[in-house]
Amino acid sequence: MRMKALGVALMVGFAAFTTFYWITDAPRREGFEVVDVDEQPDFGLLVFLPDDTYTIDVDITDAGFAQADVAITEVSVFVNTTISFKNLTGGELTVSGTGTRPFEVAIGDTRTSPVKFDADGETTVAAQGVGSTLLVTAGPPHLTPYGANCARCHGVDGTGGIGPNLHSLSLANKWLQTGGRQGLNNYVQWVITLGGIVRSGDINSLMPAWGQEYGGSLTRQQIEALTALIGTWAEETLANPPPEDVPDTVEAGQEIYTSAGCAGCHGADLAGTPGTYPNLQTIGSALVTDLPTPVAHLDQMVADYEADPRAFLDLWIRDSAANYNDGVSTGMPAHPESRLTVSQLQALITFLLSHQ
Repeated sequence: MRMKALGVALMVGFAAFTTFYWITDAPRREGFEVVDVDEQPDFGLLVFLPDDTYTIDVDITDAGFAQADVAITEVSVFVNTTISFKNLTGGELTVSGTGTRPFEVAIGDTRTSPVKFDADGETTVAAQGVGSTLLVTAGPPHLTPYGANCARCHGVDGTGGIGPNLHSLSLANKWLQTGGRQGLNNYVQWVITLGGIVRSGDINSLMPAWGQEYGGSLTRQQIEALTALIGTWAEETLANPPPEDVPDTVEAGQEIYTSAGCAGCHGADLAGTPGTYPNLQTIGSALVTDLPTPVAHLDQMVADYEADPRAFLDLWIRDSAANYNDGVSTGMPAHPESRLTVSQLQALITFLLSHQ
């Protein structure tokens, strides 16, 4: 009887919980969906860029406020956005904002003056000598931490640095093949949430897991916004795909060196960082053996390089851990064909070997 009574009590409790969850589901979802779908790429850019680089440019003309040659009376921004006012009237102007974010700046002839909005609410902006006003509506303060500063590794425009190019055709194809615009649960979202291990299988990948449930700092809304932003880049890439092959030239290889993120570690001049990233300035004539992370099969590396430097670099760049260190990370990330095509890799190697 006791077990039966306990079972009944559990069923009643479960039913009560289900009823409560169902009744409160709508308002709870409203709390989650604080970012409109159409605004997600803009929100994603805020997360992607460093806090101080998300800027909206507003021109002040004799007729009033304008943005992209269209007269505006209201502009919505997220918290931590900078509005940059540019004076096109030809005379001195004083711009002031009243409300949640009061400010006053003097703007000389054609000089740009930025104002940073770091609180939610509304601010009415007026310019002395201009008839119109501009209503600025700041977004909700749920963005802390404001962003991930993805630009630090992927570049401010997402074309690569230490991290890979987020406009690449291989990434765009993976985004499309795993759902694309049909939903945000696609390859891009997986990599952001779980980290670079999704892409490379390397637990030591430089790309961390950003999902809060995996120890990261980004909320679900922030990750969805980043996914939407990169999705817009993927659509642009698919609509205008780059040439499938690149010429096997030093010039093309130098472009790959930059876009693939090599310069982020080894420097634009290949000088590297002592004790952290190897100097590649003489890689065309001598193998770098003084590596920051000791490699298990250094003798094999030397033999392969002496036999065929191009073949060695192909093995090293593709997967140095698997080819020369028994699968243990060497500090050099793997570059499978999904990241570097065959022609891209050959051009890169040609560039590297040109450094004697």
